[in-house]
Amino acid sequence: MNIIEEIKNNCDVKYGEFTKKIIGKQKSAYLRINIAKQIAKKYSNTNEAIKFLDMLPHKNIDQNNVHGLIIGYLKEEALNVISKLKKFLPYIDNWATCDITVSNLKIIKKEPQKFKIFAKNCIKSNKSFIKRFGIVILLTYFLDDNFEKKDLKEMASIYSDDYYVNMALSWYFSVAFVKQYKSAIKIFQESHIKNKWVHNKSIQKVCDSLRVNNQQKSYLKSLKR
Repeated sequence: MNIIEEIKNNCDVKYGEFTKKIIGKQKSAYLRINIAKQIAKKYSNTNEAIKFLDMLPHKNIDQNNVHGLIIGYLKEEALNVISKLKKFLPYIDNWATCDITVSNLKIIKKEPQKFKIFAKNCIKSNKSFIKRFGIVILLTYFLDDNFEKKDLKEMASIYSDDYYVNMALSWYFSVAFVKQYKSAIKIFQESHIKNKWVHNKSIQKVCDSLRVNNQQKSYLKSLKR
């Protein structure tokens, strides 16, 4: 059995109907993420995985999800992983595949600076999901130990008309508020966020968080534009 057969045999029609409602553009993922991870882990670092990674473009989201997850399981040097990501990213056409791929890139913790440079180059792309990919890398792996204050202003300067990019930016600033409060609050106070919609959506996301106290929420609401 190969990867494509494994994916096909594990598809769940009911799950596909559910994902159609949340992924958008009538795209459905029929393979549950935990099963996708099992398949990706099983085949990663095998000749079958090498063949599968060369089979772009894939036929559906499920194959793309497994592709992205396999990259995260590769036992290779950072630059080789980045090379495979560069080849794959142009084929990502939805937020789910984008975010799932980022979530499995644990190698970033080992060589953060190489991936930070890569992420910032992604953000410069004019392709929405490549840009989102870079943003999600920064919010996932660079708001803790590897955080730098300058990142906040750089992110605040991004302006896009794309919904999925702006949602990722709002997510970034809401997480930054929780994890890097002293630096993030200044971004809101001084209206550094170039996109007004992102500024206000970020505040909304913070106010929906259970990790922020009511006093902070009340103050942040007063900073809406």
